Amino acid sequence: MNKSLALKNKIFLFSFFLFSLFMFMYLLYFLINGERGIISYYKFKNENLEYKKVLLNLELDNSFISDRVMRLKTNSIDLDFLDEKLREKTGFIDYNEILVVFE
Repeated sequence: MNKSLALKNKIFLFSFFLFSLFMFMYLLYFLINGERGIISYYKFKNENLEYKKVLLNLELDNSFISDRVMRLKTNSIDLDFLDEKLREKTGFIDYNEILVVFE
């Protein structure tokens, strides 16, 4: 009777150890490779850095374009910029200027 109790105790301990091992492996797997795991964290962190770079470039482009628009508004017009745009779009040159074309 005592031997059967010792055998039951060993089987219980072995099954508890095996269950604990599988639970540890399961939790470790999802800690590393899960939806909120370490790999996903660094993947999202790198995507965030890329999006910040794109956002910075877009903000620079936006400030450049908004500056050009502000120069052409009627209440704060920049005559030099307007003259430059006119010459660029139409090819207009003044009567006392000489046109030099480099090819």
